[in-house]
Amino acid sequence: MDGVLNVLKPAGMTSFDVIACLRRIYGQKKIGHGGTLDPLAAGVLPVFLGRAARLIEYAPIHRKTYEAEFLMGLGTDTEDVSGHILHRGPVLADRVRWDAIAKQFTGHIRQVPSAFSAKQIGGRRAYDLARAGQEVKLAPKDVTIFDLTIREVKPPCLRLSVTCSSGTYVRALGRDMGQAAGCPLTMSFLVRTAMGPFSIGEAKTLEEIEADPAGVLMKDLRVLLSSLTSVELESGGAADFLQGKRLRTALADAEEAAVYGPQGFLGIAAIRRGVIHPKKVFS
Repeated sequence: MDGVLNVLKPAGMTSFDVIACLRRIYGQKKIGHGGTLDPLAAGVLPVFLGRAARLIEYAPIHRKTYEAEFLMGLGTDTEDVSGHILHRGPVLADRVRWDAIAKQFTGHIRQVPSAFSAKQIGGRRAYDLARAGQEVKLAPKDVTIFDLTIREVKPPCLRLSVTCSSGTYVRALGRDMGQAAGCPLTMSFLVRTAMGPFSIGEAKTLEEIEADPAGVLMKDLRVLLSSLTSVELESGGAADFLQGKRLRTALADAEEAAVYGPQGFLGIAAIRRGVIHPKKVFS
C-alpha cells in the first residue's frame, strides 16, 4: 500500500514506536517518517508508506510550527523535564523583556543542538553518548526562526509559539533564550502543530488509523509534491516515461519535477534543455 499519513503522535511514544505500530497495522515494513519528535513531544508526524517513502526528500516539510512551554528558573541536562537538574536560577516575570529576547532570536541564528539529541557522532546517537556519561560536543548549525511569539508569561511558566526551519531544536532555543535572560529555561511541553502542508487539525490518531487504515491514507501525492514543477503527460508519453525514456517538453529547466499521467503520479524527473530525464519511476 502506497501513500502518506498525517499522524498525531501522542506524548510518551518515540517516533520509532509510531512506525512500529503502523507496520503492524498495515502489514508492511517499508515505512518512513519526515521528522523525529522527542518522546515528550506530541503533534504532527508525516509518515510515508510503500513507494511514497522514496519521496520524503522531495516533501515540502522543512518549515515547522510548535507550541512550547518552559519552566523558568530550572536547568536540566536534557533541557527538558525528563532530565536531571543541573542548576537553578531566578524567575523573570517581565513580559517586555521576554518579547525583546524573542526578537533577538528571530531570523537566521546559530544554534548548538541539544546534547540529548539524535545527532550522529562517530556513528552513534548523541543521546546514547550523553546517557553513558560521555562528553558530547556538537558543532553549531545555521537555522532559521521565521516567527517567535511569546504567548504567556505566568511564572513559573513561559509559553511561546515558534515557526522554524528543519534542524531547529526548540529545547535548545529555550536554553539559549534563558541564558540571554539570565533565567534558566527547561522545556515542559511541546506540540508540533504544523509541518509543511500537514496540520494538526487534520492529523489522525493511531486509534483512528487502526479503525480505517485505507480510508485515512492520502494516496494523491500532489499536495506532498506541491513545491516541485508539475509535468502532465498524455497516455503515450506516460507509457514511455515509465519505461525510462526521455521525452521532449517546452517546460523550463528544473532539477526536480513531479510527473503525472492519466493514471496519476508516475515519478520524479529532471528537465534539462527541453528534455525530461526520468530519475525515479513508479511503474
